[in-house]
Amino acid sequence: MQINRLSDALGAEITGIDVGALDDQKFATIHAAFLEHQVLVFRDQSLAPDAQVAFSERFGPIETRPNRPYILPDVPEITVLSNRRADGDPVGVINAGDFWHTDLSFAEIPSRATFLYALEVAEEGGDTEWSNMYLAYETLPEDTKRRIEGLRGVHVFDRRKNPRTRVDAQYAANPDAVYGLPIPDATHPMVRTHAQTGRKSLFVSPRFVVGIDGMDDALAQPLLDELFDHQTRPEFRYRHTWRKGDLLMWDNSCLIHIGRGNIKPPGIRHMHRTMVLGDRPR
Repeated sequence: MQINRLSDALGAEITGIDVGALDDQKFATIHAAFLEHQVLVFRDQSLAPDAQVAFSERFGPIETRPNRPYILPDVPEITVLSNRRADGDPVGVINAGDFWHTDLSFAEIPSRATFLYALEVAEEGGDTEWSNMYLAYETLPEDTKRRIEGLRGVHVFDRRKNPRTRVDAQYAANPDAVYGLPIPDATHPMVRTHAQTGRKSLFVSPRFVVGIDGMDDALAQPLLDELFDHQTRPEFRYRHTWRKGDLLMWDNSCLIHIGRGNIKPPGIRHMHRTMVLGDRPR
């Protein structure tokens, strides 16, 4: 097993390992690397769905949700992300993550980690990019840190309630089928302390955070715009170009990410995603 850093900001590539056959010592090494690098790229994997689920479960309980579209048949823990169509209909989520976000931050208990396995990749397009929220918080001006201390962001699932986003074209004909689900809004600290590392990070994103709890929008929205602009500075980011057989996992407690799309036809990007739950942000 070799671990190679991918950028100054975050990320490491791990080669020479089969994540479906890890002893406790190798798993401990991987877990330590995950906390250090936030994104891990496992190359050349050959993962059956049950093996992906089993590896994910070593990091926490798998997140599932009733009525989630595009789950893998008979494997509700896995969501299919794909631009393939069968008889004209999508077989998976086409434009997953098209705004900067943290997975499941709209939930009372957000995701700790996301795992995404590439079964097919397009020759051009389909990159994913992450930004390091440890660095985003640590580089804020001291007066901004004081301004946001103790504040809580309002996170919403329904895109129709967020003027910074739009309803995905895949669901435009019937948005209620996705965004009409009874998912309550959540409030979380805008500065989060990581449960394992103890480091502070900025915990907001333009996809899910629509306001600041108890603050008038005339004050809240300019502050959010300032934070959203700061948190995606180029020096905080790593952009990944996928290879077939890549398994990526990332730490939602201290990162935001975005799917860059722009897949050049007739390219196909077909992936399996699992998520594990974490802790209540504090």
